[in-house]
Amino acid sequence: MRLVFSGAELYYYCMTKDYFETLFKMYYTKMYHLARTILYDTDESKDVVQEVFTQLLDTKTTLHAETIEAYLLTSVRHRCFSVLEHRKITEQFAQLYLSQTEEPITSSDDMERLDDLIQYIEDNLPPLGQQIFRLRFLQGMSYQEVADAIGVSKVTVYNHLSQTLHKITLYFKS
Repeated sequence: MRLVFSGAELYYYCMTKDYFETLFKMYYTKMYHLARTILYDTDESKDVVQEVFTQLLDTKTTLHAETIEAYLLTSVRHRCFSVLEHRKITEQFAQLYLSQTEEPITSSDDMERLDDLIQYIEDNLPPLGQQIFRLRFLQGMSYQEVADAIGVSKVTVYNHLSQTLHKITLYFKS
């Protein structure tokens, strides 16, 4: 499909199988190398690129011919940063867990529970609750510092944390 806008030609592509394969062949290597540079992990880098292409198919994104490469590379970069943030949270939870128990996390069951906790928080807490939780427990801010940082009252911070910890406790009891 071709559209003319203000005398300049802009191309919009519908995602057909052939076009998708062409994009994949043209940009996979460059996207993979970017992900590998950021993540330093071969498998995660491949997963990130695959997720970007999957999202491209699922969201039926309209692509402009002159910005396709920038869009794909930016998508990879953002996804890599999400993976790095997830890694950081996992490590901080592990440290928090270690500081509260005498026994180190050695079994795969413990790591699995930690991953479950992180996934639970990401899936079940509202964005404000996640932000408050991260600021308080992962960055070590006081209730007042958290309140000032996000522009809510200290009572709101307390209420969100109380509800969050209650939900986490119930989750682990089950």
